[in-house]
Amino acid sequence: MVNRPVSIPGARRQTRARAESVREAYVGLRAMGWTEREAGNLAAHLAGLEVTRKGWRIHEVEGLMFIRSLVATGRLEP
Repeated sequence: MVNRPVSIPGARRQTRARAESVREAYVGLRAMGWTEREAGNLAAHLAGLEVTRKGWRIHEVEGLMFIRSLVATGRLEP
């Protein structure tokens, strides 16, 4: 069986690219010495989330971005 490329709708491609860029920003900030809380808050801000005192963890930000992508593509009702 030959594997063929699967067509990915535009909204899914944009969401995937955005999620990757948020993670890359987080990893870069951590590499520069930012705390998990500081880097997580900036990553959350880049994803359109509010900053919190406790701070965000990257898996929390990515989880919310995933749910947003499901809603945006119509696979989950708001």
